[in-house]
Amino acid sequence: MFSPFLAYVSLGIVKMDFNSTLTVLTYIGVFLILIYGNKSNPIKFPTYLLFYLLFILYVYHSAFYQLNREFKIAYLYKNALIGAFNLLFIIENLSINKKYFEYLFKISKKIIILAVITILIQQAYSANFFLREDMVDENTSGTSNVERLHSIYSWVGSLTNGLGFVPIFLLVVEDLNKRKHSKRVLLWILLGVVYSLLTKSRWIMVNTLMVFIVVLITHHDKFNEFLKYLFVIPFILIISYFTLNAIGVNAEGIVNERVLEKGKSKVSEKSAGTRLLAIQVFNKLYWKNAVFGKGDIKYGMGGTGRQDYELRNALARKSSQLHVGYLSLFYMYGFVGGILFLSFLFFFLRKMYRNAKNTAHWAPFIAILGFAVANLTLVTFSLLELGLLFAVLADKYFVEQKKSNLMLKKVKKHV
Repeated sequence: MFSPFLAYVSLGIVKMDFNSTLTVLTYIGVFLILIYGNKSNPIKFPTYLLFYLLFILYVYHSAFYQLNREFKIAYLYKNALIGAFNLLFIIENLSINKKYFEYLFKISKKIIILAVITILIQQAYSANFFLREDMVDENTSGTSNVERLHSIYSWVGSLTNGLGFVPIFLLVVEDLNKRKHSKRVLLWILLGVVYSLLTKSRWIMVNTLMVFIVVLITHHDKFNEFLKYLFVIPFILIISYFTLNAIGVNAEGIVNERVLEKGKSKVSEKSAGTRLLAIQVFNKLYWKNAVFGKGDIKYGMGGTGRQDYELRNALARKSSQLHVGYLSLFYMYGFVGGILFLSFLFFFLRKMYRNAKNTAHWAPFIAILGFAVANLTLVTFSLLELGLLFAVLADKYFVEQKKSNLMLKKVKKHV
């Protein structure tokens, strides 16, 4: 929960990469679980983790065999995929204490509020406020309608402003909805909508609006709840618009310039145009390395930073990668790597869905579904994000609580 601030100390002051430091610590956690696992407490290794491990091994194979890069020990802790795998393994083999989880949940709500306050300051005052040093641009203005804002999360990662914020936001709203605090639910949804709008990232806006799925699916009277939010959603959007304008934020400008892209007359200049171009380029280049992929030339491990010039030229030099996660996955890692990752995603989502159906807590599943949806417009294969990991932790907690309650009922029947 404190990772944005720990990362600020680690990266901003001590000059140590936070995620690499975290990954080193995860090895210790994995080692302890392997050492203390026994017959009474067997080690859990679900199917989705097996496919994620196979995908990670394939990524290493791609970098150090196909691309012939020099291996260094540092790549065992500088790869976010490894940190994500280790933490997922640890969570699967932990027993989540109720007091501990409630404490984390309480802290997470406060940090979400702090994230909203921070992004309001970045929009109204300075986009560089609490921003990672290498992302600071002295020419940017806090009133920009298109400058993407990262709130408190830039120190952790470039996508954490969405994958850190939204999953926890979903969990908070679901909790309040289950407690039937309707007024507080609307207030939190308002905060989430305002935050997502100010990030200027459309994928975050889409993921945030998935909160209405959470609210609808957890309500016993789904039809009436649907009719209710049919009127409530426009109301929340209107209130968000006037709230932002009241504090000096040009909400209309953000919607027109960033969301609707009204300043761009040609489809090719808009975000949708780059995605259509990505599909065309993928169809042109993929078949040259269809089975094993071309590899992650620019961003991968041991890379020199040089461009994949064939891809860049095919994209008319508008980008250096395909901005559709699944196309980029198959282009870099081919059919083999692509199937491994999609298998991981399938088994992971299936597990989360079954747990949600069993516990009636849908926010964790929707959070991971949001990760899958986000890859339609961005490229990320790592779950080393505080929001996603907290969603998995919460899912594990809800499952354990359900089992505990069932056992308690059985005991009471016998008594």
